[in-house]
Order: sequence, then C-alpha cells, then structure tokens
Amino acid sequence: MAVNVTVEFWDESTWVRYFGEELGAFYSALVSFLKARQDVLGRLSGDLAQVLRGGDRELALQMLLGGVRQECVDKGVIEQSCFPEGSAARFFREKLGFEVSLDALNKLVNALKAGKMPQELGKITEQETDVINTLREVERVLYEVYRRVPKEVSVEVKPRRYEVRDARDLVGAYEEVLNAGLRLLPLYNPFTFFLYSLRLTPKPYLRLMYGEKLFDGAVAALMERYGVKIGLRIAPGLGKELDEELGLYGHEKDTVGDLVTHVIDKLYRIYGDDEYKAYLNKYQIYDILEVAGIPAKELYEPRIEVKIGNGIVQITYWEIRYYSSGVSEGRRYSYQRTVSVSYLDFVEKFSPILFLGLAEPGIDKVTIWL
Repeated sequence: MAVNVTVEFWDESTWVRYFGEELGAFYSALVSFLKARQDVLGRLSGDLAQVLRGGDRELALQMLLGGVRQECVDKGVIEQSCFPEGSAARFFREKLGFEVSLDALNKLVNALKAGKMPQELGKITEQETDVINTLREVERVLYEVYRRVPKEVSVEVKPRRYEVRDARDLVGAYEEVLNAGLRLLPLYNPFTFFLYSLRLTPKPYLRLMYGEKLFDGAVAALMERYGVKIGLRIAPGLGKELDEELGLYGHEKDTVGDLVTHVIDKLYRIYGDDEYKAYLNKYQIYDILEVAGIPAKELYEPRIEVKIGNGIVQITYWEIRYYSSGVSEGRRYSYQRTVSVSYLDFVEKFSPILFLGLAEPGIDKVTIWL
C-alpha cells in the first residue's frame, strides 16, 4: 500500500484553508440547504388547495407530481407505483421528506383534470428520512466544531440564502451539499485523510508516516489551537514505557479531530458503499488483510473486532460457510473465528489498515469497518 502524505500539518495556513474554505464550504452549503428546505416547508404548510391558489403552485406541483406516470393521471388513480425511480416526486418524498397522502394526491389529480379545485385537499407534511436525519446530525456536530476553532476562522464561514422559486432550486442546493461533502472524503481531501489517519494508529507507524514533527511541542500547540489533540487511546499492556512508545494513538474523545471523523462516517452513510469501497480499494485493504491471514473477500459481516491487553491481541471475524447437507444444503451461514497474535505482530500487519482511519475505538474493543 503506497500512501503519499503531502499535508503540511505544521503550517497554520493549512489549517486555516481546511476549516475556513474546505470544511467551511461544506458547512455553509449544509446550513443553507437545511434552512431553505425549512423555509419551503413553511411556505407550503397550509392546505394544499390554498397553496395551489397562491404563488407556490408550480413549486408544489413539481414536488408532488413531478415524473408521475401519465397513465396514472389518465386513470385518475395515483398509487406509489405511479412514481418511477428517479422521478422528482419520489426524490422529494424519499430523500427530502416532503410528504402528502395518496388520498390527497388522488383528489388533486382529479381536481386538476376537472379544472375545479375543492376547498380542502390535505397538507404537505415533513417526513423523517435517512438523508435529512443524517444531515441534521452532521450540522449539529459541525456547529460544535466551529464553536471550538479560532474565531477569526469560524466567522468567515457564512451561510448563503437560496431563492427557491421552483423545485430545481432546492435540488440544486442539495447537490451543492453533496458536491462539497464529496470533496471532503479522505480519498479526495489530503487534510481529511490526515485527520482520519489520527483516529487510532500505532505510534511507530505515525512516526514512520509523519516523522517526529507530529509529536513536536509547537505542532501539538498548533493542533490544539484548532481543537485537535491526540494521545494514547489504547495501551497494549507492555508496561508504561513501552505502552507510550508502541501504543495506539488517536484523537482524544470529543475533540475537534474526533468530531470530524464522525462527520466523515456520516457522509459515507449518504454516499453509500461504493464510495467507501473505492477508498478501501485505492489502498488495497483487502489484499493487506489476506496477507495478514484474514479472508477479507469471504467475510459474512464487513467488520473485524479487536481486543487488546497484556501484549496479546484477539482478532474476531465472521466468515462465510456453507451448509453441506440437509434442507439447507448450499445456503451460507456466519461462522465466528477468533485468533490471537502478539501485539507486535498486530502492529506489523495491521498498521497500514489502522492508518486509513478504519478502526473505531469502543469501550472494550476496537471495530475495523470494511
């Protein structure tokens, strides 16, 4: 695995650029989009019949009926199947959470065909969706991040105001969030990669990749100025001196670095497996695991659990097995395996994996997500 580390983490201009421009652009777009969405919900909050008599008629129709199958309109019967994958109405319902009952949609379609609008149709309501819930979680985390970075940097991160005249304006605002977030992922952003690599990595490997500069007092002070602080997270149980020299170092809990890694984790939930797999494949993670004795391409679950203590590491994973007889013959099942290795052997084989930020420290174990 070849990793070319080019981040000048000792130079404050690098930190200013990341928090002021790169992460800042995403935070600004996110806050602006969520505000625009809430404003649109407010504008469309009355009964649909009244909304359609006002200035937001086209906006509402695009969001509720955009892409509907013509045969459903002709029949005057609207069902969920009337909205194909990729239709505007389905996008606004499933992704952005603009909900209206099928009963209201049927009344609406038939009223439009008859050319006569009733006094009441029903209301557009806000629906909880995975996308919106995740973006709100990210907004809350980033609010905390920007409370802690230097004020002269945070004040430069300003949301914009979107003028939503039709559905495409809100879609455009959402796309800006996705594009800005994509540019933050560690595969594309060297500074995010740097912060991700400090999640949980053996100190000798951090020294190898970043040199002694990472542990220099002046650099540590610069990092802490931006709320980033690393320390010994997991002691391998080799004795105090060896633990400090060989242990797993990473972001201290709830520091800015820790919060940013959580933001990236949540973004991967939005972009899906393909982006995460692209990151893993870029650095040949599955090949590294195979060399380490883990059947990475035959895992039943995309995770490995690690417990460390007294200089010994227990590695647990779940591999795919197949029933060889009976009614279940040929069906696969999960088979748990646990192997024990010395901590030094673990460091030698797993450091490149941990360096990519794949390991999430827990209360009594470390989980490596694949």
